[in-house]
Amino acid sequence: MMKKLSLCALLCLTISIAHAQSAISTPDTVKKADSVYVPYKYRDIHKRSPVLAGLLSLYIPGLGQLYNKQELKAGIVFGTWALSFGVAEVYANNRPVYVTGNKVDRPKDAVTVALLVPFAVATIYSVIDAPITASRLNRVYHLGKKKRGLTTLHIEPELMNISPDHYTAGVSLILR
Repeated sequence: MMKKLSLCALLCLTISIAHAQSAISTPDTVKKADSVYVPYKYRDIHKRSPVLAGLLSLYIPGLGQLYNKQELKAGIVFGTWALSFGVAEVYANNRPVYVTGNKVDRPKDAVTVALLVPFAVATIYSVIDAPITASRLNRVYHLGKKKRGLTTLHIEPELMNISPDHYTAGVSLILR
């Protein structure tokens, strides 16, 4: 009985050690002392330009966040921006129109302005957040230009120096 219990305990211990070693050796969980864990969506991207992120967000709020690979934040910012503008536009067009003489007058009220406040807030937030996030991504995840691998090695014979009485032959090595 004791022999079977010892063998069972030894088998369980061996399986747990093997499982622990396989869990440690997976590429997503291994961290070297000098490396930084980079999330999957930022692994194969180049350095983010803060200026471009800011300009994209100025053009259409949320586009700078999309450039920074932040899809959820981009959707929230753009949705707030578009919804606020759309609701304010619908409200402004459905108000009564007063005609006095030759002039068409729409009353100005605070509701239209209040409906445009989220529009302005989303625009300002997007323009400020996108460059700051791009700089932080570059700094935290050490984004930079990726080294291109050797794609083509082309070796061809070539005449290096041609003169009327002699010529020099050589080899041209082209790396691309």
